[in-house]
Amino acid sequence: MLGKNKRNLSFEEGIAQWMKRSDIAPMEPVDLAVWKGDAEFENDITDPELFNERFIETRFGDGESRDIIYLLSMQHTIFIVVMVASVFTGDWFWELLLIYPIVNILFFWGLLALTKPSTRIRFNRQAQSVHVVDRDGQAITLHWHDVQPLFRLMPPGRIKLQLAFPPPAGVTSYVIDGVLWLNGEFDELDSSNIRTAALRFEFIRRYMEEGLDAIQPTADLDEYRKPSPPSRLNSFYWPGLGPLIDRWANYHLSKFRWPEEVERLCAPNADLSGYDTTPVASDRIIFYRYDVREKNFYFCDREGQRLFPSTEDDHETTAPSPFELKI
Repeated sequence: MLGKNKRNLSFEEGIAQWMKRSDIAPMEPVDLAVWKGDAEFENDITDPELFNERFIETRFGDGESRDIIYLLSMQHTIFIVVMVASVFTGDWFWELLLIYPIVNILFFWGLLALTKPSTRIRFNRQAQSVHVVDRDGQAITLHWHDVQPLFRLMPPGRIKLQLAFPPPAGVTSYVIDGVLWLNGEFDELDSSNIRTAALRFEFIRRYMEEGLDAIQPTADLDEYRKPSPPSRLNSFYWPGLGPLIDRWANYHLSKFRWPEEVERLCAPNADLSGYDTTPVASDRIIFYRYDVREKNFYFCDREGQRLFPSTEDDHETTAPSPFELKI
């Protein structure tokens, strides 16, 4: 993969290579919608800083890397306790002490990583673009109509929504084997199963096509809740001095500001000259649903009735179907 003479893969070649993996499976393309009767959303989207008619923003990625830092911090704490105890007892645990420098380096490297720019993502409806920043805080702007959504199997049995884009020229951040990967999650429950992952993509897709009204919480749900960050592992959190790590991370996150270029494109009445602002229109005849018994997807009509294969074939798409899910 890192061979000196290996040429860079095109996006199409990269996707084809990724699709050969057993932990990657396709979703339906961006122009195919979940049947309206199944598109039930429960997130409270009343925070105008994150949800408005110009853009929606996920900050889920900001909390994803902390568990490993808690673990390293816990190990760092254990080593300190062992060394202090050894001074008093005279019994030196040399095996542990030999690997302490490695753990120490990884721990401080992790703390340094928490100072890097936020991994939040903006889905800009008015410009039909997706914004992130690279490791140096520079803006990366992607075209929404280029998105290719995929499922990824994650331990222990979670299904993660991944958004694949062709990388812009010169961009290397988030790029692996010719594909720029973004995490599509807003909430810790998005990766619970394949249905919740697909529903999250529908949440984003509907917003980008129709706006904020299309993703309002479903009226008959008992309660709505704000999108939740990744759940923490308490077994690491307290021994790893989690509150101090959180304070360190939150301090640096509070200093994050989107680059001027992004704020300009997200501003009211922004000058969008040169941008294709036409939303990706979804098919109005064919939709898809999730079958709880079969644990898979199927095509349906406007009434939610399953369609026969001959009708399914009429939908013009070259993307593989999630009904052939490999995972």
